[in-house]
Amino acid sequence: MMYRYLVLWCTVAVVLSSCVSELTPVDMPVIDYAAELAGTDPLTEGSRPSILSGVYVVETGQGRLGDTVAVRFDGRRLGIYAERNVTFVGAIGASRGDSAIVIGTWRAITNQDAGRVDLVVSAGEGGRDLVQGKGNGRGLILRGTVRIGSKTDGLVLRKLGAIKARLRGFQIIAHRGGGRNSERLGRSENSIPMMLLASSLGATGIEIDVHATKDGVPIVFHDPTFTARTVPSPYMIGDVNNYSLSQMRIAARLVYGEQIPTLREALSAVIDSTELTLVWLDVKNASVVDSILQIQREMIDYGTRKGRKLQILFGIPSNDILQAYEASPLVGSVPVLCELDPTTARRLKAAVWAPRFTLGTQESVVRELQRDGCDVYVWTLDDAAFIRRYIAADLFDGILTNYPTLLAWGFYTRQIEP
Repeated sequence: MMYRYLVLWCTVAVVLSSCVSELTPVDMPVIDYAAELAGTDPLTEGSRPSILSGVYVVETGQGRLGDTVAVRFDGRRLGIYAERNVTFVGAIGASRGDSAIVIGTWRAITNQDAGRVDLVVSAGEGGRDLVQGKGNGRGLILRGTVRIGSKTDGLVLRKLGAIKARLRGFQIIAHRGGGRNSERLGRSENSIPMMLLASSLGATGIEIDVHATKDGVPIVFHDPTFTARTVPSPYMIGDVNNYSLSQMRIAARLVYGEQIPTLREALSAVIDSTELTLVWLDVKNASVVDSILQIQREMIDYGTRKGRKLQILFGIPSNDILQAYEASPLVGSVPVLCELDPTTARRLKAAVWAPRFTLGTQESVVRELQRDGCDVYVWTLDDAAFIRRYIAADLFDGILTNYPTLLAWGFYTRQIEP
């Protein structure tokens, strides 16, 4: 009888896994940066990043990128963000003689287009000053090509000016660690590789979802159940908390083959290997609130010792999480993000209040909380028109989105320094 049940369970698992069609893979070029940039100097030192960063007009290549793009260093890599087809470039810049080169990959999120980018700043078009760290880069020209397969298009970008700073700061927060499986970014949602990609997509912060294993280990995973959408294995179906961490490590792999990370592993990777400045913990399971708070405290201390400017927020999205938080002996020991009503956010002395965008801009409430020292983030904005509307309001301190590239383009190109 037990054998028959086992056969039936495996059959159902295989059938369920076959009901979710595989995503068409996107062919991204592979670049040997060490070989191609041998003998060059990185552009990440001194004033060079700020000289190259800014808002650029697209003089050639509008069909790929639109009329304007934002160029920004995250401290490690150079990103270019465009509205057209939600296109991003992840690149490395270096100097060679009195000119500069930029090489990397590009990807249009709304379709399968992807390829390689090769750009040059010649000595006479701003390269000499860039290499020497002089001036503000206005008028600097990035000239080169974008490639997709065997097709090559010209690309010319001219810098209009610097990105205008915002006194209160602003967080571009990527949902599910940077992006969803459906965007076919070559990394699974809520995986460590996705978190490491988030800055290249335009994010300054990420939101990650925290569930629990059967043995009480906080893990980073979005859904409450294993399905073929997230874990394409016929042996792992049903509630996430039915399985121990060791069982997950043996039988579960995410869409692109990664392990499901523990919360501790994920936060360590963000601290050690990114320049992100925010992690929003979207807590999904009240049974491990104490463990999450303890890990959060330890990781905040670890980041401080490493000299990282990183805010880690304990998210309270529901009343059961609120009750578990307030009953914890660690209550009040970490910064909190509250998605509930503003009265609750005030009572908790939350660092952030995070209402959903369907409630509108709520200007008077937002301004009042900000005057009390509470930042306000809004979620989840993916539509270009809504993103423009909320950026134009110049009200919120951060926006959560599945398209950080689109938000980065809209925010950084809204104004430039005179």
